[in-house]
Amino acid sequence: METPEPGPADGEERLVELRPRTRSNPEGAEDRRGSTGSLGGTVNPISPQPAVGSRVEGEGEASTSDSPPTTTTTSGTTAASGPVGTPGAAALASANASGSFPTSVAVKERPKPSQPPPPLAAAVPPIPPIPPIPPIPPIAEYQLRAPRANCPEKVIICLDLSEEMSLQKLESFNGSKTNALNISQKMIEMFVRTKHKIDKRHEFALVVVNDDALWLSGFTSDPRELCSCLYDLDTNVCESFNLEDLLNVIRQKIELPIMDNVQTIPPPFVVRALLLYSRQVGQMLFSPSEAVSKMLQSPYFFLDVVYLHNGAEDSDSSWRDNYRTFCDLDARGLCYRFEVSLSGPAIELHNCMAKLLSHPLQRPYQNHASYSLLEGDAPPQAEPAV
Repeated sequence: METPEPGPADGEERLVELRPRTRSNPEGAEDRRGSTGSLGGTVNPISPQPAVGSRVEGEGEASTSDSPPTTTTTSGTTAASGPVGTPGAAALASANASGSFPTSVAVKERPKPSQPPPPLAAAVPPIPPIPPIPPIPPIAEYQLRAPRANCPEKVIICLDLSEEMSLQKLESFNGSKTNALNISQKMIEMFVRTKHKIDKRHEFALVVVNDDALWLSGFTSDPRELCSCLYDLDTNVCESFNLEDLLNVIRQKIELPIMDNVQTIPPPFVVRALLLYSRQVGQMLFSPSEAVSKMLQSPYFFLDVVYLHNGAEDSDSSWRDNYRTFCDLDARGLCYRFEVSLSGPAIELHNCMAKLLSHPLQRPYQNHASYSLLEGDAPPQAEPAV
């Protein structure tokens, strides 16, 4: 504990000492004492003031006087720190002589940041309940898909030779009427030659369908060999159509590949049967055996169908039931089915055969396929040049 320094002797006048602004005295308060060392003493107005910058008693340390702290404002401090003889010094001397000093120190408080009012509970909308997530169904075996590899194809062309194929209903490019068999033969030849240009490893076979299915031409990679027996065909009157008989003929002529991992290892080849069917009346007979069902579920076998029907001219809607039967054969959704009206233009059959040129392992699902150049645009109606 520090002891106060001895003051002047009794009877001597004590000078008014102005304390400069220091670290321990930031507000620049002054020690004001009388000639007797206590407040209220007589102040000599002509006493010399200490020079600015000179060290005086009590500088740099806290005051040890028993006098209470004084209250000064910014303007008073500025005026008191002026030179001798200024109005600020005279006012300070008058205050010391009267001995009236407040006993509290004014402290500036830092303004507190304004806080936003809390949001009203009624303004918050209630959170709707989260609906339960439905369970994910198990992946069926038929949904396994082979890699999108460009492996060779074994394409089996199945051509219907019923009497409906000889009706002069289709409108050709020059406006004349022609039969579906003539247009189908030309479309098959264009299809085979185009596929051969895409990949010369592709092989083709021909099956004709009357009351029974007949394997007419074996697998060959030469389009001329298949086309040589394509145009020597005539239509017949057929009573019924047995789809199981056709699939059994195909199953006996092919051998599907067996791979250890269907989803990662590409097969050496795939088999695709392309059926052009045109029978309007009569229920289609189909009761598949276990071997046929196994072939239809194989990831390396595909059955594409182009159904030629009378359309609006046909009062009997049995063709719709037969077309639905073809659609139900594809449980995987990987095969393509098209229906073409015999009373319409022949360009519809051209378009269907062009869409079937894509590889079955590389083409999308049929309901996902888009054949327009720009999204949302209608397909062009221009006729191809032949």
